[in-house]
Amino acid sequence: MFAYNDLYGDNMAKKKETVEFNIPYNKEIVDEFRNKMYSIIPEEYFQDKFDKRTPNVIKVASIRETTGYFINRSTESDEVISTSIGNKEPVVIPSRKLKSKEKLTGLILCRKYKVVHPELEYNFIKESKQLANPNSIIFGDSVTQSNDSTGLPARAIYEWAYSIRDKDEITEELTHNALSEEGTMWDKDKGSQRQSLYEIQYIKPGTYFPQFLTFYDITPEGLLHVIISHLKTMRYGAQQNVMDANMKNNIIAIALDTFEPAVSSYLISKDYTGEINFENIKNFVINKLKENSSIVIENEKLKEFNSLINEYLNDDEKLRQLYLKMLDDSLNYMTMCKILKEKEVEKLVNELGV
Repeated sequence: MFAYNDLYGDNMAKKKETVEFNIPYNKEIVDEFRNKMYSIIPEEYFQDKFDKRTPNVIKVASIRETTGYFINRSTESDEVISTSIGNKEPVVIPSRKLKSKEKLTGLILCRKYKVVHPELEYNFIKESKQLANPNSIIFGDSVTQSNDSTGLPARAIYEWAYSIRDKDEITEELTHNALSEEGTMWDKDKGSQRQSLYEIQYIKPGTYFPQFLTFYDITPEGLLHVIISHLKTMRYGAQQNVMDANMKNNIIAIALDTFEPAVSSYLISKDYTGEINFENIKNFVINKLKENSSIVIENEKLKEFNSLINEYLNDDEKLRQLYLKMLDDSLNYMTMCKILKEKEVEKLVNELGV
């Protein structure tokens, strides 16, 4: 364990405060960030550290807009996933297809700040000590490569995303072929044209998918981690290595309540009947949140929230201190749950190289 007392200069010496923790971080930077966040989202909707669950919920409303062609495959390799809602058939994106991409972005962020075990690979966790990182605790994770059955529940809950418009309006089938080395369809062994044409159904650019991210018992730094991962992920679906960045995520409101507000992407798709454009959908979603939530953050307060996210995104050292705080919280949580033994923590910290 480390003792904190003026680790970061004269400004800190005034506090004469000693706090025991596993990872040294700049408490002044963390407190400054938290105070700014609490001026937007009241403190009672957060946890000070990862701990037992409480009823309070933060529900972030986002409109995902496709900015390129997007492949959303089902059990059929060439067809998108859709479902019937009344008299229409919207396209559906399973939550895992969205969450997995953003969780990977979160893992990359954690690697940047050395708050994740260097041997950990996405969906390839060898032992329980590798779960001691912010990304695994916030997004949820489990050991996959041994008989160890340790698992962590997610604190960021993703739902399935439903399009507003019908499948037929927002999809397009394109024909592809598998060319030979010479760039032709000619099969020189058989002396004839190869029959290697195939079709793939794409979701067109300009399609809107309202979705909600729900947070139970999140810390301010944990919320920041997911929001950055959400905003900075721009490639989704199959064949990402040959596709453009194909989705932009727009946060439009934040709802706060005791227990989760009864609003979902499914209900938005089912009930929306207006003209299809971003502003109309945004206003419809916000009104639904207002009908079902105690507090809805929008307009100027939402601008403050976005400015706060950008402020720390653009200050690498401040952001690093927030990730060190998350790592410290993660180690404390893992020891509290007896997944990690206290005597193992120092060795793990050395392996992390912070």
